[in-house]
Amino acid sequence: MDFCTGDREYIRLLHRDPLFERCLEDLRARGGESQAAARKINEFVDLLLRSGRKRDREKFRFTRNKEARIRHCKKVDLGCGYRLVCIKKDGHLALLYAGTHDECFRWIERNKGMEFDFSASKGIAVCAADAATGESAPADVLAEQRMLEEHESMLMRRIDDDILRKVFSGLCQCPRIGAE
Repeated sequence: MDFCTGDREYIRLLHRDPLFERCLEDLRARGGESQAAARKINEFVDLLLRSGRKRDREKFRFTRNKEARIRHCKKVDLGCGYRLVCIKKDGHLALLYAGTHDECFRWIERNKGMEFDFSASKGIAVCAADAATGESAPADVLAEQRMLEEHESMLMRRIDDDILRKVFSGLCQCPRIGAE
């Protein structure tokens, strides 16, 4: 059972929207309660990735009121008036926005009716086994994870310094290693 929503849907992939990343940086920069909210978001993400113990799970809860303005939208109550806005659908969880209750309300209002395109977003992490129950990820999720890791390893073996220099030529004007 998924600890966040109480349903039986397993979170297979976690997506972090670029706007969410900027929100997280902004919360850290503000300091005080905002910085504490950013730390709680990091704890939440870490908990999703490692599916921690039951008492850790109780630190986070979704708000009671369902969000009707955006389909599949859920809000995590971070305490002190801060929220994390997510979309959870088909085993995917997208972290979209974080801020105060009022900031999240305005963001949701501006994005009313939006649909998150999970196919256009790269999932950044496959959620781990549930340490509290000993359940592991479903076999298809583990197989997909292995396939992705093997594919990435194969690609990394095929990439040499010349290809990297071409791709990142504007970033690095370094002389070749071993060249005179």
